[in-house]
Amino acid sequence: MRTMRMSDDAIAVQIGQAIRERRLRKNITQDELANSVGISAPTLQKLEKGKGTLATLISTLRALGSLDLLTPLMTPPPVSPLAVAKSKKSLTRVRAIGHARATATATNTAVIVSKGSAGTTLLIPKKTRRNQDGEDS
Repeated sequence: MRTMRMSDDAIAVQIGQAIRERRLRKNITQDELANSVGISAPTLQKLEKGKGTLATLISTLRALGSLDLLTPLMTPPPVSPLAVAKSKKSLTRVRAIGHARATATATNTAVIVSKGSAGTTLLIPKKTRRNQDGEDS
């Protein structure tokens, strides 16, 4: 059965027929099922014809002992291990190459001297911080 090609009304009719078939297999009359669900017999008849509310469908499936048919709709889809691995890669920080740092002063300016990846020395201006009085520290 190709449900993607079916109209909403056709799918509703098939669900109603499936409820009717389950009720008949359990040898339950419409009046008995309607009483156990707490609805009127005409409401159950509408449900079996594909016209009804979601609440009526759920309570009818519960009374028929077939509520497990809705379980696939309520469980979250499984997460792919590849998707998890890709998301972790994009969220982790990558450290810069060259971990050695030293502080030096040159012509009244503070700089950080670090070793680059090719063994070269890099001079990077140091950020100045202001204290609460607004003075550079």
